[in-house]
Amino acid sequence: MIIISIHIFPFEIDRLERLLMYLNDCFLYVDLNKTEILLHVTLNKNENLLKSLSSNDDKFIELMKKVKCETFYEIKNDNKLLGVNDHRRKTIQISEQDDQIIFLDSDLFFNEKILAHQIKSIDFLKKKHEFYIISPNTIRLWDKTWDILTHELYINHSFSFHKKANFYNIVNQNYGMISLQKINKFKWGGGWFNCISANLLKSIGIPKSFKGYGLDDTFVMECCKLIKKEKGDVSQYILKNMIVCEDIRIDTKKYFKENAPNFKEFCNKRFKHELSSFLISYKKETI
Repeated sequence: MIIISIHIFPFEIDRLERLLMYLNDCFLYVDLNKTEILLHVTLNKNENLLKSLSSNDDKFIELMKKVKCETFYEIKNDNKLLGVNDHRRKTIQISEQDDQIIFLDSDLFFNEKILAHQIKSIDFLKKKHEFYIISPNTIRLWDKTWDILTHELYINHSFSFHKKANFYNIVNQNYGMISLQKINKFKWGGGWFNCISANLLKSIGIPKSFKGYGLDDTFVMECCKLIKKEKGDVSQYILKNMIVCEDIRIDTKKYFKENAPNFKEFCNKRFKHELSSFLISYKKETI
């Protein structure tokens, strides 16, 4: 099974509508009788975090009913769900060892054929590796550390190119034959249509101390490095010529209360401890 995992707040409902439209287009290229897909979506209405809880719950439910694959969706009105890390932990929990997980951000733009190519890649890599990550190309972002994901046509653009790029046009261009390219590093963005083997995410997990949001993708990357250093079988591949873009120009801070916790800061404080704990646990399991 492939589990596609999405977490949204009320102000992201229109973005979810666009995202689900894109996904339904993806399903046109997938035989849903042969490939089992579950869409796991949570609408988070935590009143301790948000300035406004106004959203159309009926619209959310109607959107989910229009999805062409199996769905598992929830509207969370209590204050226990703090953010995307909590939702992603739930996704990992409900997955089986031989599943694959795709985390999606609501502001992501992607090509309608990406899922079909991910499925084809899964069929190849699950016979080759115990753990694997399949990531699409991106445009140029932020700094050189992201260049390993950058498509060759965008590698010479400025680091601020994403601020003015036409995402829809970029993801829907034909860049040539789609192929898998193995890379010697681990690098990806958390909700960028990466396909990750569920057994890897179950082995690593998202630490419970990582409340709300922040550093879940970085933590898994660093754990992959440790696994590889310990001679574990984990590899990342690029889905070459398939590009995704995230609209990071959107300002979301205005929707949250001024006294909302800085979850990323909490994660930073716990990061080294959680990484050490994982390494100890992994060594014990592999003895």
